[in-house]
Amino acid sequence: MLSQVFNQLGVMGMPLLGLSVIALALIIERLVTYALQPDMGKARVRKLMKELQGQGCGNCQCPEQAARFCNQKHCLHQGVGVLLNHASSPKDTREEVASLWLLKHRQRMHAGLRFLGLIGMLSPMVGLLGTVLGMIFMFKGMAANSGPVTPAVLADGLWAAMYTTAYGLIIAIPALAASHGFTLWANHYLGRLEFVLNHVNLMIDGIDATEPELGPKASKIVTPMGDRVSA
Repeated sequence: MLSQVFNQLGVMGMPLLGLSVIALALIIERLVTYALQPDMGKARVRKLMKELQGQGCGNCQCPEQAARFCNQKHCLHQGVGVLLNHASSPKDTREEVASLWLLKHRQRMHAGLRFLGLIGMLSPMVGLLGTVLGMIFMFKGMAANSGPVTPAVLADGLWAAMYTTAYGLIIAIPALAASHGFTLWANHYLGRLEFVLNHVNLMIDGIDATEPELGPKASKIVTPMGDRVSA
């Protein structure tokens, strides 16, 4: 069966097979990575905010509390621990530290997605190249044959040549869909994480920013990592 597939793919068989294996491996790796990401639901966020309010986050200068958050496995608690660890620093410094931490987490979440998208763009081109080469070989063989050229011979040659294009598309469609889908999921997850860290940063300054869309106490809104807009 495998040898038959290689015969149908022609000279582009190995490149297409390699691209398919790499794409499948990346998709599985990203699925496992995202499935193991801790929950970022509203219940957990509310619980964290209540815990910070109860411990007086606005006046937090306790290194033990910051270390306790940093040592937890949940990325949300780790990010809060980074902010609490610099609670005595100016707001701009805390924002820079949190931005660097978020950048590292963003790089881990987006690892391999660009390469997966590249495979999705290259696979149809490799398949098309295989089709063109197959048609060249087909017409070259027909030119060397002095016998009659029947429609069945043309159909058989064209079918074999176009098989590589179809195989390239079979690789490209899941690769592109997974690349864009994973990117959307990662951006949504990181957006929620960034949202919480912005409000924790306000709480350190003594501003109660818990549930800002519902709570009338919040006097300012923070855009991603720090630009305040008056409410």
